[in-house]
Amino acid sequence: MANGIQVLLLVTAVLSILAARRGLLRDERVRARLVGVAACGYTGVFAVLTWQARRGQSVIHPDAATVLAFAGVAVAVLVAVMVVVTAARRNTSSARDAAGTAETASPALR
Repeated sequence: MANGIQVLLLVTAVLSILAARRGLLRDERVRARLVGVAACGYTGVFAVLTWQARRGQSVIHPDAATVLAFAGVAVAVLVAVMVVVTAARRNTSSARDAAGTAETASPALR
């Protein structure tokens, strides 16, 4: 289980570094949600590997069911990342619109 914690710490560090370059990642809530998605993805991979081992399947030569399970985990993670990014963009654009409306309304009130 220590490996999972190390993976999540690495994801957190990489997202923090990328936050300096990507405005979308500057919000701490967005980064926290992405770390949560990474945790769910890691759990999914761990579950598929456990299932594969219990069935006696080779790790380097998985059968079709195992490949399909890994693909399902990958798709679920990609969809979750897209949901987080889309929500963050929507919140960023609505905040920008609100700020723009406030700036254009201010001179009219003077």
